[in-house]
Amino acid sequence: MEIETDDLMRFMDRYSLGRDRGLGSHQFLRIKVPAGTLTSEQLRAIAQMSDDYGRGYTEITDRQDIQLHWIEGEHAPKAFARMEKLGFTTDKCGQAFPGARYGDVRNIVVCPVAGVDRDELIDVRPLAKKMNDFFIGNRDFLDMPKKFKISITGCDIRCTKPEVQDIGLFAVEHEGEVGFAALIGGGVGATQPGPRLAEPLGAFIKPSDVFDVTRAMAEIHRDHGNRESKAKARFKYLVANWGVQQVREKLEEKLGRKLEPLEVRPRISGEEHSGIQEQKDGNYFITIPLIGGILSSERMRRVSDIVDEFGSGEVRNTTFQNMILVNIPQDGLEDALKQLGDIDLPVRGPPLRWTAIGCAADFCGKAAEPYPKQMARGIVEHLERRFGTALDDLKLRLYVSGCPNDCCLRTTGDIGLMGIPVSASEARELYHIYLGGRLGEKAQLSKLVAKKVDPEHVRDVIERLVDYCLKEGFADFAEFCASHSAEELGSMVQLEVK
Repeated sequence: MEIETDDLMRFMDRYSLGRDRGLGSHQFLRIKVPAGTLTSEQLRAIAQMSDDYGRGYTEITDRQDIQLHWIEGEHAPKAFARMEKLGFTTDKCGQAFPGARYGDVRNIVVCPVAGVDRDELIDVRPLAKKMNDFFIGNRDFLDMPKKFKISITGCDIRCTKPEVQDIGLFAVEHEGEVGFAALIGGGVGATQPGPRLAEPLGAFIKPSDVFDVTRAMAEIHRDHGNRESKAKARFKYLVANWGVQQVREKLEEKLGRKLEPLEVRPRISGEEHSGIQEQKDGNYFITIPLIGGILSSERMRRVSDIVDEFGSGEVRNTTFQNMILVNIPQDGLEDALKQLGDIDLPVRGPPLRWTAIGCAADFCGKAAEPYPKQMARGIVEHLERRFGTALDDLKLRLYVSGCPNDCCLRTTGDIGLMGIPVSASEARELYHIYLGGRLGEKAQLSKLVAKKVDPEHVRDVIERLVDYCLKEGFADFAEFCASHSAEELGSMVQLEVK
């Protein structure tokens, strides 16, 4: 296939393929979905792209993107052209390049029910749009030491997990004014200085200042981040070395003004907008639990039909790899739910169905079977069979990552699993088990309580822990973990404790 040079050049800076190393896929296409929001027509078009290039398989990521695999390089120009027509771009996907460079601003994570949430302090979509419009394809921010992650939310549960972002903004009321507080320098992957929860910036940010603050913070990362080592190139390394105070001073120097002091952490953080909830306008939204974010192209089409028939033709992706149908009138709820059930997307079950996530380690080549998404679904279904309706009132978050890069944040989950290869020659995965991670007012990283557990036993181990939790009368697994030491939790499952 011959492609004119001018056709290729127009895709520069806005489109790229990422590198895969598993399941016969060599490249993936990560479609950046601003604010996680798509129309039904865009969703149908992506379903068709999935059929044409990605074997009818799609994944929703925990940054609200949509990911296709098995993308052949020769198909990239046509795929990019179709995305361009739809109004989408991709991440830079600089992980394939050596050295500390080619970092970009990743999809800005936004509350998926912004604008419809009854309890939100402010609709953040216009702010997110301004940031996205500026950063996407902007050559001044396409060669940072490493990727830069931003989140913003106006909701009262801080669903965007500000503690694990390079800068996480969340709405607050301060002296009668609605604005934002920020946490900076978070990141839970293996890069130095290791897993780290973001710290309060200590400033009140007015809505009119959000764009300037995020731009200046990205510039600080670009201009002062470590470029000598890829392992030290994330913004969290700079914040750890400089300290928050020096970062804030550099920020205010760039802004040319002082920010009003404000020391606050989010009271609640990292929750999902689960189930069926009433909107501020009296309509409803439905959050479809996908468990790992996997969705076939055919189901994407059916979801598009359902939201056209009963809603406003709009869907939104969540940070828990789920999908939300918005603007459903009350008299259409039952029919919409029935049709979702008919395509095996039931909106029922325990909270865990909405808060179990798994990374795509089967494609990146950093994990072996059983893969994280398989593990997450298998555990959820096993616990449902074992405990039935007893799970319905238990708040529990299960995060499964296939390697120490921790794409699915296992260090912040109530239960976190991290895959460990048995050996270089054996294509099988063991799992470390972590407990007690949490975000919000009592934010802390999880603790390792069991090492190298055979996948055949992982479900039984988690079953025992949940059984203890329910018998002790806890409705929140995080509180159960907080009431026991790591040694006590390890002894409950009779496994090695670190």
